[in-house]
Order: sequence, then structure tokens, then C-alpha cells
Amino acid sequence: MIGCASTHIRSIHRAPRFQSADIRRVLVIGVVKDQSLRKAFEGEFVREWSAHGVKAVSSLESLPSSVPLSKAGIEPLARADGYDTVLVTRILNKKKIDAGEPATPYVTHGSDGDIQNANTALQVLLAPPVYVRDYDLATIETNLYNVVSEQRVWSGTTETAVMGKIPKLIPPFVKLILKRLYETPSN
Repeated sequence: MIGCASTHIRSIHRAPRFQSADIRRVLVIGVVKDQSLRKAFEGEFVREWSAHGVKAVSSLESLPSSVPLSKAGIEPLARADGYDTVLVTRILNKKKIDAGEPATPYVTHGSDGDIQNANTALQVLLAPPVYVRDYDLATIETNLYNVVSEQRVWSGTTETAVMGKIPKLIPPFVKLILKRLYETPSN
């Protein structure tokens, strides 16, 4: 039922001079405890980025397991291996949503006096669905850093409704992130 619609962008921040076309070689890091999920996640970014002509490499394949996933651990290796950018994705928050709550948290209800109003009827028809089972809502932050300047050049915060198998949610998530990263900013 939700497919690609399970992830929603909450915010995007782009450095003023950042051009996604400048990305040539990127190290992909998924900060995930479950190593099989990390492998699937990083692998999907590698596959999708290759469609953009970018050489993307999974951190699981390129970083020694002893390297801490921190700037101090990654930065020297990223420079030495010739990466121009590093993508880091991590879960900020995971919240349990109970059955019966609206799919989006910003639903408002009209007053009793609005019952006869045609606009109210239209709002009811267009209101988000109410889920019939519990699920998790994961807030995920994705940051792209320039290796030379050591600055964050792009950032996106998303919310993903986790209602099924996590591996099935990875491809639509990755496609959405790269779509937004490659969008030309509006002036």
C-alpha cells in the first residue's frame, strides 16, 4: 500500500555553491548496527549512483573494520583513497505509532458547525489514511560532505514509515534521496 510513499522529505539543505554534477567518487556510509542491513543499504546507494556515472564505494568494502565511523576515523582514509565526497546516513529517531493514528501528524479537525460546509466534506475525503496496525516512524538524516573542504554540502532529513520488511524499503528510500540530491535548486 505505501511503497515509495513510505518516505517523506522533511527538510533539504544545500550549500550555496554545491553542484551534484561535481560528485565523481563517493564513499557511502550507513550508520546501522545490523551489518546485513548496512550492506544492503550501502550496496543500493552504490548501484543507484553508478546510474549517474559516479564511482560509489560501500564503506564495508573499503574501510577496515577497526576504523571508527567518525570524522577522525574516516577523513584521513577518504583523502588517501581519493574520494571527493562522503555520504553518511543515520537514524536520528525511531518512534512507535499506534494503530488508529493518522498517517501524518498534522491532521486538523473542523468544528461541529462545519459539518454542513462542503469544504469540510472535501477535507475528510482528502485526509490522510488512518493506519490499522502499529508501525515505526524512523527519522533519518542523510549528509553529504566534501572531502577537500571538510564541509557538509547537502543534507536531507526524512521520515520513513516502517511497516514491512526493511530491505524492501531501501530501494525507494535511496531513489528519493538521490532524486532530491540531483534536483536543481529553485531560485
